[in-house]
Amino acid sequence: MFRNTFQSGFLSLFYSIGSKPLQLWSRQALNGGHIKRVIDEDVQSSVLEIVSPNVSTCWMSCPMDDKKCLGIKLPFLVIIVKNMEQYFTFEIQIVDDKGIKRRFRASNYQVEARVKPFVCTMPMRLDDGWNQVYSY
Repeated sequence: MFRNTFQSGFLSLFYSIGSKPLQLWSRQALNGGHIKRVIDEDVQSSVLEIVSPNVSTCWMSCPMDDKKCLGIKLPFLVIIVKNMEQYFTFEIQIVDDKGIKRRFRASNYQVEARVKPFVCTMPMRLDDGWNQVYSY
């Protein structure tokens, strides 16, 4: 998607205030879960609320076609997330310099880091309110 695009500074894949914030994303919400835009009281702005009784049944994925690749080469990732006192996880898949797909998963219910050849799982601690989760 962005492989042939000049990449400098920041590249935003999701912006909840935009007119079509989910245009690049596929999404699923099953078993009483939902993905919807709401006004957050803390920031007095539109945010995307993703709620589900189970993290595996409610998710968003970009790009929409899981056979495609974003092609992002920028070295930083920043996710802004609100601690809702619920289980939360996110996963990033990368293609390394050998062309091998590897996944990095962070979650607030993971207690210890585990590194395997194709997946790395990491614990994540969220403070009260809004949090910046970043990697570089």
